[in-house]
Amino acid sequence: MTARDGSRLLALPPSALADRPVATLEDLDRTLDADGLWVLGPSRDPQAFARARGLFDASAFHPPLETGDDGPISRQAIGRTADGDALEIAVAQGLPSLRTTPNAVSNELRENEPTITALVCDDVTTTVRPTALETALEGAGTLASALPSGRVTTVLTGGEPAGYDELWHLDADTGAVRAVDHDLLGGVEPLADDCVSVRIQGAGPVEGYSRRQSIASLTLTGDGIERVDTHEITDFGLEAVSGIGPKTAERLAERGVTTRPELLETDLETLADLPHVGRERARTMHRHARVLETGEPRRLTDDSLPGENWSTPPLCLDIETDGLSPTIIWQVGIYDPATDEYRAFVERADPTDPGPVLEAFCDWLLGVHPDRALLTWNGWRFDYRHLGSFIARHLPYYVDEWESIPKFDLYLWAASNENALLPGRTNELGTVSDALGYESAGTGLDGARTAAAYQRFMRTGAPLEWGRHEAYCEDDCRALWHVYERLRDAPRAESWTDSNRSDSSRVAADIPDTEPSNEESTSRRTNRRTSRETTTGEQTGLSDF
Repeated sequence: MTARDGSRLLALPPSALADRPVATLEDLDRTLDADGLWVLGPSRDPQAFARARGLFDASAFHPPLETGDDGPISRQAIGRTADGDALEIAVAQGLPSLRTTPNAVSNELRENEPTITALVCDDVTTTVRPTALETALEGAGTLASALPSGRVTTVLTGGEPAGYDELWHLDADTGAVRAVDHDLLGGVEPLADDCVSVRIQGAGPVEGYSRRQSIASLTLTGDGIERVDTHEITDFGLEAVSGIGPKTAERLAERGVTTRPELLETDLETLADLPHVGRERARTMHRHARVLETGEPRRLTDDSLPGENWSTPPLCLDIETDGLSPTIIWQVGIYDPATDEYRAFVERADPTDPGPVLEAFCDWLLGVHPDRALLTWNGWRFDYRHLGSFIARHLPYYVDEWESIPKFDLYLWAASNENALLPGRTNELGTVSDALGYESAGTGLDGARTAAAYQRFMRTGAPLEWGRHEAYCEDDCRALWHVYERLRDAPRAESWTDSNRSDSSRVAADIPDTEPSNEESTSRRTNRRTSRETTTGEQTGLSDF
Protein backbone atom coordinates (compact mmCIF):
# COMPACT_ATOMS: atom_id res chain seq x y z
CA MET A 1 0.00 0.00 0.00
CA THR A 2 1.39 3.37 -0.94
CA ALA A 3 1.43 6.41 1.29
CA ARG A 4 -0.91 8.06 -1.16
CA ASP A 5 -3.54 5.43 -0.45
CA GLY A 6 -3.49 6.06 3.30
CA SER A 7 -3.61 3.42 6.02
CA ARG A 8 -6.07 0.53 5.92
CA LEU A 9 -8.18 -0.58 8.88
CA LEU A 10 -10.26 -3.75 8.52
CA ALA A 11 -13.47 -4.14 10.51
CA LEU A 12 -14.31 -7.83 10.95
CA PRO A 13 -17.44 -9.24 12.61
CA PRO A 14 -16.49 -12.03 15.06
CA SER A 15 -18.59 -14.56 13.12
CA ALA A 16 -16.38 -14.07 10.04
CA LEU A 17 -13.36 -14.97 12.13
CA ALA A 18 -14.94 -17.89 13.94
CA ASP A 19 -16.71 -19.59 11.04
CA ARG A 20 -14.16 -19.41 8.22
CA PRO A 21 -11.21 -21.73 7.55
CA VAL A 22 -7.75 -20.57 8.51
CA ALA A 23 -6.73 -20.54 4.83
CA THR A 24 -9.54 -18.10 4.02
CA LEU A 25 -8.42 -15.67 6.74
CA GLU A 26 -4.80 -15.96 5.63
CA ASP A 27 -5.86 -15.13 2.08
CA LEU A 28 -7.84 -12.16 3.40
CA ASP A 29 -4.77 -10.96 5.26
CA ARG A 30 -2.50 -11.26 2.21
CA THR A 31 -4.96 -9.65 -0.16
CA LEU A 32 -6.09 -6.60 1.82
CA ASP A 33 -2.77 -6.04 3.60
CA ALA A 34 -4.25 -4.12 6.53
CA ASP A 35 -2.40 -1.79 8.88
CA GLY A 36 -4.87 -2.50 11.70
CA LEU A 37 -7.62 -5.00 12.50
CA TRP A 38 -10.78 -4.11 14.40
CA VAL A 39 -12.78 -7.05 15.74
CA LEU A 40 -16.25 -5.61 16.09
CA GLY A 41 -18.17 -5.44 19.35
CA PRO A 42 -20.17 -4.62 21.33
CA SER A 43 -20.35 -8.23 22.57
CA ARG A 44 -17.20 -9.80 23.98
CA ASP A 45 -15.68 -12.54 21.84
CA PRO A 46 -12.21 -13.44 23.17
CA GLN A 47 -11.91 -16.46 20.88
CA ALA A 48 -12.45 -14.38 17.73
CA PHE A 49 -9.99 -11.79 19.04
CA ALA A 50 -7.37 -14.45 19.72
CA ARG A 51 -7.84 -15.84 16.21
CA ALA A 52 -7.36 -12.39 14.71
CA ARG A 53 -4.18 -11.82 16.69
CA GLY A 54 -2.81 -15.22 15.78
CA LEU A 55 -3.56 -15.18 12.05
CA PHE A 56 -3.14 -11.56 10.92
CA ASP A 57 0.08 -9.61 10.64
CA ALA A 58 -1.56 -6.31 11.58
CA SER A 59 -2.15 -5.38 15.21
CA ALA A 60 -5.69 -6.16 16.34
CA PHE A 61 -8.04 -4.67 18.89
CA HIS A 62 -11.47 -5.67 20.20
CA PRO A 63 -13.26 -2.76 21.95
CA PRO A 64 -15.06 -4.84 24.63
CA LEU A 65 -11.68 -6.13 25.82
CA GLU A 66 -9.92 -2.76 25.89
CA THR A 67 -8.88 -1.83 29.44
CA GLY A 68 -8.00 1.84 29.03
CA ASP A 69 -5.00 1.47 31.35
CA ASP A 70 -3.62 4.82 30.20
CA GLY A 71 -6.93 6.65 30.52
CA PRO A 72 -10.64 6.34 29.79
CA ILE A 73 -9.88 5.39 26.20
CA SER A 74 -7.04 3.41 24.65
CA ARG A 75 -5.15 4.51 21.57
CA GLN A 76 -4.27 2.35 18.58
CA ALA A 77 -1.65 3.28 15.97
CA ILE A 78 -2.87 2.68 12.41
CA GLY A 79 0.06 3.56 10.18
CA ARG A 80 1.19 7.02 9.11
CA THR A 81 0.12 9.79 6.77
CA ALA A 82 1.87 10.52 3.48
CA ASP A 83 3.86 13.16 5.39
CA GLY A 84 5.03 10.62 7.95
CA ASP A 85 2.77 11.78 10.79
CA ALA A 86 1.26 9.17 13.08
CA LEU A 87 -2.31 8.03 12.53
CA GLU A 88 -4.17 6.87 15.62
CA ILE A 89 -7.68 6.00 16.64
CA ALA A 90 -9.10 6.12 20.14
CA VAL A 91 -11.01 3.04 21.33
CA ALA A 92 -13.71 2.97 23.99
CA GLN A 93 -15.13 -0.20 25.54
CA GLY A 94 -18.56 1.26 25.00
CA LEU A 95 -20.89 4.08 26.00
CA PRO A 96 -20.73 3.17 29.72
CA SER A 97 -16.95 3.76 29.74
CA LEU A 98 -17.45 7.19 28.16
CA ARG A 99 -20.17 7.97 30.68
CA THR A 100 -17.88 7.23 33.63
CA THR A 101 -15.27 9.93 32.99
CA PRO A 102 -16.67 12.25 30.31
CA ASN A 103 -14.35 15.18 31.06
CA ALA A 104 -11.24 13.01 30.80
CA VAL A 105 -12.40 11.64 27.44
CA SER A 106 -13.08 15.12 26.10
CA ASN A 107 -9.71 16.42 27.25
CA GLU A 108 -7.79 13.51 25.77
CA LEU A 109 -9.47 13.84 22.40
CA ARG A 110 -8.93 17.59 22.30
CA GLU A 111 -5.28 17.41 23.39
CA ASN A 112 -4.42 14.72 20.81
CA GLU A 113 -6.46 16.15 17.96
CA PRO A 114 -3.60 16.18 15.41
CA THR A 115 -3.01 12.44 15.59
CA ILE A 116 -6.33 10.84 16.67
CA THR A 117 -8.40 10.35 13.53
CA ALA A 118 -11.55 8.88 15.09
CA LEU A 119 -13.09 7.34 18.19
CA VAL A 120 -14.31 3.74 18.03
CA CYS A 121 -17.45 2.98 20.04
CA ASP A 122 -19.40 -0.06 18.88
CA ASP A 123 -22.65 0.50 20.75
CA VAL A 124 -23.37 3.86 19.12
CA THR A 125 -26.40 3.14 16.95
CA THR A 126 -29.42 4.83 15.45
CA THR A 127 -33.00 3.71 15.97
CA VAL A 128 -35.94 4.50 13.72
CA ARG A 129 -39.12 5.49 15.55
CA PRO A 130 -41.90 4.93 13.00
CA THR A 131 -44.65 6.50 15.06
CA ALA A 132 -42.67 9.71 15.50
CA LEU A 133 -41.30 9.62 11.94
CA GLU A 134 -37.80 10.25 13.23
CA THR A 135 -34.46 8.59 13.85
CA ALA A 136 -32.89 8.68 17.30
CA LEU A 137 -29.19 8.49 18.14
CA GLU A 138 -28.68 6.06 20.99
CA GLY A 139 -26.24 7.48 23.53
CA ALA A 140 -26.62 11.07 22.33
CA GLY A 141 -26.46 12.42 25.87
CA THR A 142 -23.29 10.47 26.64
CA LEU A 143 -21.62 11.63 23.45
CA ALA A 144 -22.58 15.24 24.14
CA SER A 145 -20.99 15.08 27.60
CA ALA A 146 -17.85 13.17 26.60
CA LEU A 147 -16.85 14.74 23.28
CA PRO A 148 -15.38 18.21 22.81
CA SER A 149 -17.73 20.96 21.62
CA GLY A 150 -17.13 23.40 18.81
CA ARG A 151 -15.51 20.82 16.55
CA VAL A 152 -16.37 17.66 14.63
CA THR A 153 -15.46 14.29 16.17
CA THR A 154 -15.68 11.16 14.02
CA VAL A 155 -17.12 8.13 15.80
CA LEU A 156 -16.72 4.73 14.13
CA THR A 157 -19.21 2.06 15.07
CA GLY A 158 -19.93 -1.51 14.12
CA GLY A 159 -23.50 -0.83 15.22
CA GLU A 160 -24.23 0.80 11.86
CA PRO A 161 -23.58 -0.83 8.46
CA ALA A 162 -20.57 0.16 6.40
CA GLY A 163 -21.53 3.14 4.28
CA TYR A 164 -23.57 4.89 6.97
CA ASP A 165 -22.19 8.44 7.26
CA GLU A 166 -24.12 11.26 8.92
CA LEU A 167 -23.22 14.31 10.99
CA TRP A 168 -25.24 14.73 14.21
CA HIS A 169 -25.22 18.12 15.96
CA LEU A 170 -25.99 17.75 19.69
CA ASP A 171 -26.61 20.37 22.31
CA ALA A 172 -23.54 20.29 24.58
CA ASP A 173 -25.62 20.63 27.76
CA THR A 174 -28.63 18.42 27.12
CA GLY A 175 -27.62 16.11 24.28
CA ALA A 176 -30.71 17.14 22.34
CA VAL A 177 -30.38 16.79 18.58
CA ARG A 178 -30.22 20.20 16.93
CA ALA A 179 -29.69 19.03 13.35
CA VAL A 180 -28.53 16.11 11.23
CA ASP A 181 -26.54 16.53 8.02
CA HIS A 182 -27.07 13.65 5.61
CA ASP A 183 -24.99 14.97 2.72
CA LEU A 184 -21.34 15.35 3.70
CA LEU A 185 -19.65 15.48 0.31
CA GLY A 186 -19.25 19.24 0.57
CA GLY A 187 -17.29 18.92 3.82
CA VAL A 188 -18.13 18.82 7.52
CA GLU A 189 -18.31 21.78 9.87
CA PRO A 190 -19.46 22.15 13.51
CA LEU A 191 -22.82 23.81 13.92
CA ALA A 192 -21.85 26.12 16.79
CA ASP A 193 -19.35 26.52 19.63
CA ASP A 194 -21.88 25.23 22.18
CA CYS A 195 -22.67 22.21 20.01
CA VAL A 196 -21.06 18.77 19.92
CA SER A 197 -20.88 17.69 16.28
CA VAL A 198 -20.49 13.93 15.87
CA ARG A 199 -19.83 12.33 12.51
CA ILE A 200 -21.14 8.77 12.80
CA GLN A 201 -19.57 6.37 10.30
CA GLY A 202 -20.60 2.73 10.16
CA ALA A 203 -18.28 -0.22 9.69
CA GLY A 204 -20.63 -3.09 10.51
CA PRO A 205 -21.97 -5.87 8.30
CA VAL A 206 -24.09 -4.86 5.33
CA GLU A 207 -27.51 -6.43 5.02
CA GLY A 208 -27.82 -8.92 2.19
CA TYR A 209 -24.36 -10.43 2.60
CA SER A 210 -24.25 -14.09 3.49
CA ARG A 211 -24.58 -14.73 7.25
CA ARG A 212 -23.79 -11.07 7.98
CA GLN A 213 -20.10 -11.67 7.42
CA SER A 214 -19.23 -8.69 5.26
CA ILE A 215 -15.93 -6.95 5.90
CA ALA A 216 -15.42 -3.19 5.92
CA SER A 217 -12.12 -1.76 4.75
CA LEU A 218 -11.56 1.81 5.96
CA THR A 219 -8.90 4.01 4.41
CA LEU A 220 -7.52 6.52 6.94
CA THR A 221 -5.59 9.66 6.06
CA GLY A 222 -4.54 12.72 8.01
CA ASP A 223 -7.86 14.29 7.03
CA GLY A 224 -10.02 11.48 8.42
CA ILE A 225 -11.75 8.43 6.95
CA GLU A 226 -11.18 8.80 3.23
CA ARG A 227 -13.38 5.91 2.12
CA VAL A 228 -15.13 2.75 3.27
CA ASP A 229 -15.23 -0.32 1.00
CA THR A 230 -17.11 -3.55 1.63
CA HIS A 231 -16.01 -7.08 0.77
CA GLU A 232 -17.75 -10.42 1.03
CA ILE A 233 -15.94 -13.04 3.05
CA THR A 234 -16.54 -15.41 0.13
CA ASP A 235 -14.23 -13.23 -1.99
CA PHE A 236 -11.33 -14.95 -0.21
CA GLY A 237 -10.00 -18.47 0.14
CA LEU A 238 -11.41 -21.37 -1.85
CA GLU A 239 -14.85 -19.78 -2.22
CA ALA A 240 -13.29 -17.03 -4.34
CA VAL A 241 -12.82 -19.67 -7.05
CA SER A 242 -15.55 -19.90 -9.65
CA GLY A 243 -17.62 -23.03 -9.12
CA ILE A 244 -16.87 -23.39 -5.38
CA GLY A 245 -19.58 -22.58 -2.87
CA PRO A 246 -19.78 -23.31 0.86
CA LYS A 247 -20.82 -26.96 0.40
CA THR A 248 -18.11 -27.72 -2.13
CA ALA A 249 -15.55 -25.95 0.04
CA GLU A 250 -16.58 -28.16 2.98
CA ARG A 251 -16.26 -31.32 0.87
CA LEU A 252 -12.83 -30.22 -0.32
CA ALA A 253 -11.75 -29.52 3.27
CA GLU A 254 -12.78 -33.06 4.20
CA ARG A 255 -10.25 -34.23 1.61
CA GLY A 256 -7.54 -31.94 2.97
CA VAL A 257 -7.93 -29.25 0.30
CA THR A 258 -8.23 -25.82 1.94
CA THR A 259 -6.09 -23.54 -0.26
CA ARG A 260 -5.95 -22.71 -3.95
CA PRO A 261 -2.45 -24.24 -4.37
CA GLU A 262 -3.81 -27.47 -2.86
CA LEU A 263 -6.75 -27.26 -5.24
CA LEU A 264 -4.36 -26.97 -8.17
CA GLU A 265 -2.50 -30.05 -6.95
CA THR A 266 -5.74 -32.05 -6.95
CA ASP A 267 -6.33 -33.85 -10.24
CA LEU A 268 -9.41 -33.18 -12.33
CA GLU A 269 -10.86 -36.64 -11.86
CA THR A 270 -10.90 -36.26 -8.08
CA LEU A 271 -12.60 -32.87 -8.35
CA ALA A 272 -15.07 -34.10 -10.95
CA ASP A 273 -16.15 -36.95 -8.63
CA LEU A 274 -17.35 -34.50 -5.98
CA PRO A 275 -21.16 -34.20 -5.75
CA HIS A 276 -22.64 -31.78 -8.32
CA VAL A 277 -19.24 -30.91 -9.81
CA GLY A 278 -18.44 -32.89 -12.94
CA ARG A 279 -15.50 -32.51 -15.29
CA GLU A 280 -16.37 -29.15 -16.88
CA ARG A 281 -16.91 -27.46 -13.52
CA ALA A 282 -13.72 -29.06 -12.19
CA ARG A 283 -11.84 -27.64 -15.16
CA THR A 284 -13.27 -24.18 -14.45
CA MET A 285 -12.22 -24.46 -10.81
CA HIS A 286 -8.65 -25.31 -11.82
CA ARG A 287 -8.46 -22.52 -14.35
CA HIS A 288 -9.87 -19.80 -12.14
CA ALA A 289 -7.72 -20.87 -9.18
CA ARG A 290 -4.65 -20.53 -11.36
CA VAL A 291 -5.73 -17.07 -12.53
CA LEU A 292 -6.25 -15.94 -8.93
CA GLU A 293 -2.92 -17.38 -7.81
CA THR A 294 -0.84 -15.93 -10.62
CA GLY A 295 -2.72 -12.64 -11.05
CA GLU A 296 -2.63 -13.27 -14.79
CA PRO A 297 -5.80 -13.25 -16.92
CA ARG A 298 -6.53 -16.14 -19.24
CA ARG A 299 -8.47 -16.25 -22.48
CA LEU A 300 -10.89 -19.14 -22.59
CA THR A 301 -11.51 -18.96 -26.33
CA ASP A 302 -9.67 -17.86 -29.44
CA ASP A 303 -12.23 -15.13 -30.13
CA SER A 304 -10.59 -11.77 -30.79
CA LEU A 305 -11.08 -8.90 -28.39
CA PRO A 306 -13.53 -6.24 -29.60
CA GLY A 307 -11.64 -4.17 -32.17
CA GLU A 308 -8.43 -6.13 -31.59
CA ASN A 309 -7.73 -6.47 -35.31
CA TRP A 310 -8.71 -2.94 -36.26
CA SER A 311 -6.05 -0.56 -37.49
CA THR A 312 -6.97 2.07 -34.88
CA PRO A 313 -7.84 1.14 -31.28
CA PRO A 314 -11.26 2.06 -29.88
CA LEU A 315 -11.81 5.16 -27.77
CA CYS A 316 -12.32 4.34 -24.08
CA LEU A 317 -15.54 5.90 -22.78
CA ASP A 318 -16.90 6.53 -19.28
CA ILE A 319 -19.80 8.70 -18.13
CA GLU A 320 -20.87 10.19 -14.80
CA THR A 321 -24.52 10.82 -13.95
CA ASP A 322 -26.56 12.03 -11.01
CA GLY A 323 -27.79 8.54 -10.15
CA LEU A 324 -28.79 5.12 -11.44
CA SER A 325 -31.91 6.67 -13.00
CA PRO A 326 -30.22 9.85 -14.20
CA THR A 327 -31.70 13.21 -15.07
CA ILE A 328 -28.38 14.36 -16.54
CA ILE A 329 -25.16 12.92 -17.91
CA TRP A 330 -22.90 15.61 -16.49
CA GLN A 331 -19.51 14.21 -17.46
CA VAL A 332 -18.32 12.25 -20.49
CA GLY A 333 -14.71 11.11 -20.48
CA ILE A 334 -12.83 9.84 -23.52
CA TYR A 335 -9.33 8.35 -23.58
CA ASP A 336 -7.61 7.82 -26.94
CA PRO A 337 -5.02 5.00 -26.68
CA ALA A 338 -3.64 5.92 -30.10
CA THR A 339 -2.42 9.34 -28.88
CA ASP A 340 -2.49 8.83 -25.08
CA GLU A 341 -4.78 11.87 -24.83
CA TYR A 342 -7.79 12.34 -22.57
CA ARG A 343 -10.73 14.69 -23.11
CA ALA A 344 -13.52 15.52 -20.67
CA PHE A 345 -16.91 17.08 -21.37
CA VAL A 346 -18.34 18.42 -18.11
CA GLU A 347 -21.48 20.40 -17.25
CA ARG A 348 -20.44 22.93 -14.61
CA ALA A 349 -22.90 25.74 -15.28
CA ASP A 350 -26.50 24.56 -15.67
CA PRO A 351 -27.29 21.11 -14.26
CA THR A 352 -30.94 21.50 -15.30
CA ASP A 353 -30.07 21.32 -19.01
CA PRO A 354 -28.53 18.00 -20.16
CA GLY A 355 -28.20 19.21 -23.77
CA PRO A 356 -24.98 21.28 -23.92
CA VAL A 357 -22.58 18.68 -22.53
CA LEU A 358 -24.06 16.00 -24.82
CA GLU A 359 -23.88 18.31 -27.79
CA ALA A 360 -20.23 19.18 -27.12
CA PHE A 361 -19.42 15.47 -26.85
CA CYS A 362 -21.27 14.52 -30.04
CA ASP A 363 -19.84 17.47 -31.99
CA TRP A 364 -16.34 16.32 -31.09
CA LEU A 365 -16.92 12.59 -31.60
CA LEU A 366 -18.87 12.79 -34.85
CA GLY A 367 -16.92 15.71 -36.24
CA VAL A 368 -13.37 14.71 -35.32
CA HIS A 369 -13.53 10.89 -34.93
CA PRO A 370 -16.52 9.68 -36.99
CA ASP A 371 -14.76 6.40 -37.86
CA ARG A 372 -13.60 5.38 -34.39
CA ALA A 373 -15.23 2.69 -32.27
CA LEU A 374 -16.07 3.12 -28.58
CA LEU A 375 -15.11 0.82 -25.71
CA THR A 376 -16.72 0.62 -22.25
CA TRP A 377 -16.90 -1.63 -19.20
CA ASN A 378 -20.47 -2.91 -18.89
CA GLY A 379 -21.54 -0.12 -21.21
CA TRP A 380 -24.60 -1.86 -22.59
CA ARG A 381 -26.06 -1.84 -19.10
CA PHE A 382 -25.20 1.77 -18.35
CA ASP A 383 -23.09 4.11 -20.53
CA TYR A 384 -24.45 3.24 -23.98
CA ARG A 385 -27.99 2.81 -22.72
CA HIS A 386 -28.18 6.23 -21.11
CA LEU A 387 -26.24 8.03 -23.82
CA GLY A 388 -28.59 6.62 -26.45
CA SER A 389 -31.64 7.63 -24.44
CA PHE A 390 -30.40 11.17 -23.76
CA ILE A 391 -29.24 11.76 -27.33
CA ALA A 392 -32.64 10.65 -28.66
CA ARG A 393 -34.37 13.04 -26.25
CA HIS A 394 -32.13 16.11 -26.51
CA LEU A 395 -30.21 15.72 -29.80
CA PRO A 396 -32.55 13.82 -32.14
CA TYR A 397 -30.64 15.06 -35.19
CA TYR A 398 -27.63 12.99 -34.04
CA VAL A 399 -29.48 9.73 -33.39
CA ASP A 400 -28.65 7.99 -36.67
CA GLU A 401 -24.98 8.93 -36.48
CA TRP A 402 -24.77 7.81 -32.84
CA GLU A 403 -26.35 4.46 -33.61
CA SER A 404 -23.95 3.87 -36.51
CA ILE A 405 -20.85 4.13 -34.29
CA PRO A 406 -19.36 0.70 -33.44
CA LYS A 407 -19.73 0.14 -29.70
CA PHE A 408 -17.74 -2.49 -27.81
CA ASP A 409 -18.16 -3.71 -24.23
CA LEU A 410 -15.09 -5.36 -22.71
CA TYR A 411 -17.02 -6.64 -19.68
CA LEU A 412 -19.55 -8.31 -21.97
CA TRP A 413 -16.79 -9.94 -24.01
CA ALA A 414 -14.72 -11.16 -21.06
CA ALA A 415 -17.17 -12.01 -18.28
CA SER A 416 -20.68 -12.37 -19.70
CA ASN A 417 -19.66 -14.09 -22.92
CA GLU A 418 -17.06 -16.16 -21.03
CA ASN A 419 -14.12 -15.40 -23.29
CA ALA A 420 -11.72 -14.83 -20.40
CA LEU A 421 -11.12 -15.38 -16.71
CA LEU A 422 -10.20 -12.28 -14.69
CA PRO A 423 -8.02 -12.21 -11.57
CA GLY A 424 -10.14 -9.73 -9.59
CA ARG A 425 -12.14 -10.97 -6.60
CA THR A 426 -15.13 -9.26 -8.27
CA ASN A 427 -15.68 -8.14 -11.85
CA GLU A 428 -15.87 -4.45 -10.98
CA LEU A 429 -13.51 -2.44 -13.17
CA GLY A 430 -11.52 -1.06 -10.24
CA THR A 431 -11.02 -4.49 -8.72
CA VAL A 432 -9.99 -6.09 -12.01
CA SER A 433 -7.62 -3.28 -13.03
CA ASP A 434 -6.00 -3.26 -9.56
CA ALA A 435 -5.44 -7.02 -9.79
CA LEU A 436 -3.83 -6.48 -13.19
CA GLY A 437 -1.36 -3.95 -11.83
CA TYR A 438 -3.01 -0.66 -12.76
CA GLU A 439 -1.86 2.22 -10.53
CA SER A 440 -4.89 4.41 -9.90
CA ALA A 441 -4.84 8.14 -9.32
CA GLY A 442 -6.12 7.57 -5.77
CA THR A 443 -9.01 10.05 -5.92
CA GLY A 444 -10.95 8.22 -3.20
CA LEU A 445 -14.10 8.44 -5.34
CA ASP A 446 -16.49 5.95 -6.84
CA GLY A 447 -19.56 6.24 -9.04
CA ALA A 448 -21.94 6.61 -6.11
CA ARG A 449 -19.88 9.42 -4.56
CA THR A 450 -19.63 11.37 -7.80
CA ALA A 451 -23.39 11.02 -8.34
CA ALA A 452 -24.15 12.21 -4.80
CA ALA A 453 -21.74 15.13 -5.18
CA TYR A 454 -23.45 16.27 -8.35
CA GLN A 455 -26.86 15.90 -6.73
CA ARG A 456 -25.67 18.32 -4.06
CA PHE A 457 -24.45 20.72 -6.75
CA MET A 458 -27.89 20.54 -8.36
CA ARG A 459 -29.64 21.31 -5.05
CA THR A 460 -27.37 23.96 -3.59
CA GLY A 461 -25.12 25.24 -6.35
CA ALA A 462 -22.05 24.45 -4.23
CA PRO A 463 -19.28 23.54 -6.72
CA LEU A 464 -17.60 20.17 -6.78
CA GLU A 465 -13.88 19.58 -6.67
CA TRP A 466 -14.04 19.53 -10.44
CA GLY A 467 -10.44 18.47 -10.95
CA ARG A 468 -10.81 15.53 -8.59
CA HIS A 469 -13.99 14.32 -10.26
CA GLU A 470 -12.49 14.66 -13.73
CA ALA A 471 -9.45 12.71 -12.54
CA TYR A 472 -11.74 9.93 -11.33
CA CYS A 473 -13.44 9.63 -14.72
CA GLU A 474 -10.09 9.71 -16.52
CA ASP A 475 -8.81 7.03 -14.18
CA ASP A 476 -11.66 4.71 -15.17
CA CYS A 477 -10.97 5.28 -18.88
CA ARG A 478 -7.26 4.56 -18.51
CA ALA A 479 -7.96 1.55 -16.27
CA LEU A 480 -10.25 0.17 -18.97
CA TRP A 481 -7.49 0.35 -21.54
CA HIS A 482 -5.03 -1.24 -19.12
CA VAL A 483 -7.36 -4.23 -18.72
CA TYR A 484 -7.82 -4.38 -22.50
CA GLU A 485 -4.06 -4.54 -23.08
CA ARG A 486 -3.58 -7.23 -20.45
CA LEU A 487 -6.36 -9.34 -21.99
CA ARG A 488 -4.97 -8.76 -25.47
CA ASP A 489 -1.58 -10.11 -24.35
CA ALA A 490 -2.98 -12.93 -22.20
CA PRO A 491 -2.33 -16.56 -23.14
CA ARG A 492 -4.96 -17.93 -25.49
CA ALA A 493 -7.13 -20.98 -25.13
CA GLU A 494 -4.76 -23.41 -26.81
CA SER A 495 -2.13 -22.87 -24.09
CA TRP A 496 -4.43 -23.90 -21.26
CA THR A 497 -3.33 -26.65 -18.88
CA ASP A 498 -5.74 -29.17 -17.45
CA SER A 499 -3.78 -31.48 -15.19
CA ASN A 500 -5.22 -34.99 -15.10
CA ARG A 501 -3.12 -36.15 -12.17
CA SER A 502 -1.75 -34.75 -8.97
CA ASP A 503 1.50 -33.15 -10.10
CA SER A 504 2.31 -29.83 -8.46
CA SER A 505 5.33 -29.19 -10.67
CA ARG A 506 3.22 -29.37 -13.81
CA VAL A 507 0.58 -27.09 -12.31
CA ALA A 508 3.13 -24.54 -11.19
CA ALA A 509 4.87 -24.55 -14.55
CA ASP A 510 1.53 -24.41 -16.41
CA ILE A 511 2.62 -27.04 -18.93
CA PRO A 512 -0.18 -28.11 -21.30
CA ASP A 513 -1.59 -31.57 -20.69
CA THR A 514 -4.99 -31.57 -22.34
CA GLU A 515 -7.25 -29.20 -24.18
CA PRO A 516 -11.04 -28.91 -24.19
CA SER A 517 -12.52 -31.23 -26.76
CA ASN A 518 -14.07 -29.81 -29.92
CA GLU A 519 -17.45 -30.83 -28.59
CA GLU A 520 -16.87 -28.94 -25.33
CA SER A 521 -15.59 -25.85 -27.15
CA THR A 522 -18.58 -25.88 -29.49
CA SER A 523 -20.97 -26.28 -26.57
CA ARG A 524 -19.38 -23.39 -24.71
CA ARG A 525 -19.64 -21.09 -27.73
CA THR A 526 -23.23 -22.17 -28.34
CA ASN A 527 -24.20 -21.42 -24.75
CA ARG A 528 -22.54 -18.02 -24.68
CA ARG A 529 -24.93 -15.19 -25.23
CA THR A 530 -23.92 -13.01 -28.13
CA SER A 531 -26.58 -10.33 -27.89
CA ARG A 532 -24.77 -7.11 -27.08
CA GLU A 533 -27.55 -5.89 -24.81
CA THR A 534 -28.04 -9.08 -22.77
CA THR A 535 -25.57 -9.79 -19.99
CA THR A 536 -25.47 -11.88 -16.87
CA GLY A 537 -23.81 -9.14 -14.86
CA GLU A 538 -26.08 -7.22 -12.53
CA GLN A 539 -25.47 -3.57 -11.78
CA THR A 540 -25.08 -3.29 -8.02
CA GLY A 541 -24.05 0.33 -7.88
CA LEU A 542 -22.30 3.09 -9.74
CA SER A 543 -18.98 1.93 -8.32
CA ASP A 544 -19.12 -1.06 -10.68
CA PHE A 545 -18.36 1.18 -13.60
